[in-house]
Amino acid sequence: MMKFVFVADGVFKLLVAVALCAFLPAVESFLLAPRWLTITALILLFLSGATEISYGVRKGEKRYVKHLAIVDSLWVVSTIIAVIFALVGTPAAGFIWFGFTGLGSLAIAIAFTTGANGPDFAEDESSDGTSASTD
Repeated sequence: MMKFVFVADGVFKLLVAVALCAFLPAVESFLLAPRWLTITALILLFLSGATEISYGVRKGEKRYVKHLAIVDSLWVVSTIIAVIFALVGTPAAGFIWFGFTGLGSLAIAIAFTTGANGPDFAEDESSDGTSASTD
């Protein structure tokens, strides 16, 4: 069941990244965001979603759900703040939302690809039981 949480969150992030790409001019205009920031944030969001899916399929340990909960909660808060700022007409809205989206996505990608969460290259062995590395 826990693996499903990681996969579902990753799929949601992929869909958000694709939807934002489809409506990029409107989103940039509403949030008064520069193009370089939006594209960077969307690439990181897409990669974060793919990383979450990969982690969920490989491991999906319950103790790491807290990372998703923290980042997703802060993402909601940054969304509310950015919408309020956008309605007032300040360009800070784009920097707040896309800045957090990019940095939060980067943090999740790093958390799920390094250390104990990362791939275990020691498991990569050939079928005859010998190590796959060549000296």
